[in-house]
This record gives sequence, structure tokens and C-alpha cells, in this order.
Amino acid sequence: METIIGFVAGYLVGSREGKAGLERLKTSWRAITSSPEVRKMASDAMVMAEQVVRRAPAGAISGAVVRTLASRASTRREPSRAA
Repeated sequence: METIIGFVAGYLVGSREGKAGLERLKTSWRAITSSPEVRKMASDAMVMAEQVVRRAPAGAISGAVVRTLASRASTRREPSRAA
């Protein structure tokens, strides 16, 4: 995520294209984030992260982090089941 934010910030600061460049960037960002493929990849990544965290030895990761990741993963999966 930091890479994406860095790219956007660098683009905005270094761009010579002004508003037109910014609008193209916004359009591209919306297309990427609304893509079913990207949404599926993000959901799959959350599931994999949840599995890794659940396998971590006790004490390696705090219980709060485990609960947060598990909660987010289950929340993200629920809407896709209905679709």
C-alpha cells in the first residue's frame, strides 16, 4: 500500500500534465479498484493472511491483531457469498 501511495504522491508532485493527468489517474484508480479481479485478489489475500496469522505461534502475534484480521477477513467474504 505504501508503494501505491508513494507512486501517487510522486506522480502528483512531478506531473507536468496538470488537471488532465490527475483526472486520468483518478479514472484509472477507479477502474482498478472496482475491477472484480482486483477485488477477488484482495479477498484471497485476506484469507491467506488470516490462515498465516492463525498458524503463528502463541505470543508471536498479539490476540488483538489476530482478532482484527480474522474479523476483517470474514467481513470481506460475506458480501461475495451473496453475490
